[in-house]
Amino acid sequence: MAKSSWLIPYFALEEEGKPLYDQADIYYEKSSLRHEVVDLTTPPSFNFNIFIDGTMRLYNVGLARPYTPLFLAVVSAATLRREGRKLFNTNISSSLYLLLFPFQTYREYLQEAQIGVSYADIENFINQVSRWFNARGLQSFKEDDLDYRRMGGREIFKHKNCLVICDISKRGVVQKGNYLISREDLFNPQKIKEAAKARVRRIMELLEFRCLLEASDNFSDYYILKDGLIDRYNRVKHIFGIDKQTYQAMLMNVVGFIKYPRKIPPEVRANILSLSESQYYRWIGRPEDDEDDENNPYPSPDTNELFDFALLRFRRLPHFLDTPVGIVKLQTLKREHNKDNLKEVVKAVLREKYPLPSDHRRIYSEPFPIEEAEKVAKAQLPSEDRIRGLVYSLM
Repeated sequence: MAKSSWLIPYFALEEEGKPLYDQADIYYEKSSLRHEVVDLTTPPSFNFNIFIDGTMRLYNVGLARPYTPLFLAVVSAATLRREGRKLFNTNISSSLYLLLFPFQTYREYLQEAQIGVSYADIENFINQVSRWFNARGLQSFKEDDLDYRRMGGREIFKHKNCLVICDISKRGVVQKGNYLISREDLFNPQKIKEAAKARVRRIMELLEFRCLLEASDNFSDYYILKDGLIDRYNRVKHIFGIDKQTYQAMLMNVVGFIKYPRKIPPEVRANILSLSESQYYRWIGRPEDDEDDENNPYPSPDTNELFDFALLRFRRLPHFLDTPVGIVKLQTLKREHNKDNLKEVVKAVLREKYPLPSDHRRIYSEPFPIEEAEKVAKAQLPSEDRIRGLVYSLM
């Protein structure tokens, strides 16, 4: 790093884990709001056997002159299979590296700035990083390669520990929108960090969706519980090149589990504290996701892309009656011909209350298999010493 004319040596862990709260706004049909009771004395018609969760780490690995941070991230997604009372890892689990920087904005800045840096220096650095990975039998890709018309996310994500070089100058992963980082923002490291975090989170979600695709192919009869929101079709079709029919068929047995719901209908918010373990609120809606939709923040409702949502109490805090602790949100594909499907989903999720997770901070809002999936995902991440060695061997 010290030999580079454009990069100042630096190393720091900036972010670890994944967001606790669902970040997407919710479009919902007010007429669909219902308060229902589930019969917990009868077993559900199915149980979950596949569990998916992901995690990430974001490192600041350098400062481009004059003061623009360069980030390296590692993301991982784990898919566990349950047979009987045992959980097994699968070969679907994967991890990858991300190099994040506002390359396009920085190139435009260099055309006018007099700081003694040429964009050829940046291109040489990118080529050097790619050669480092290739020399070790690992693949490297540009973010544009995630477009299914070039290579696609399914092809790229099957290469474990590959590198994806991300330009965070503009919104979106493959369908670039308006500028996210302006020339003035190059001097604002906090904004660049937030943009990098958002992009890492988005690619982690895509890696988890790839796990869904592979799990639905390999374990078509299994029901899948995924941590977090389920991606809408419009957000993944350009990455994975799947048609709407394939998308809907894949999600028939998938349930999204949101541990700490924030975006819920206001009509429900005032009444959630008194929810008992056999009651839940349901509504029909769709998440309005953030980064890829910011050019059109209020798209017209797509009635073919609606989900059933449920808000329920997963576990209760002892000796407290009215508390938000233990309230979770579920998301599953809307079914026209099976109105009782969501009730069966709620019963199956409530069966996951035991055993309790080992982390006392998650004891009221997380199923044990999801916690184990996150542990596996974390175990797949390289250590900080390995990342530090990678960075210093490149500079």
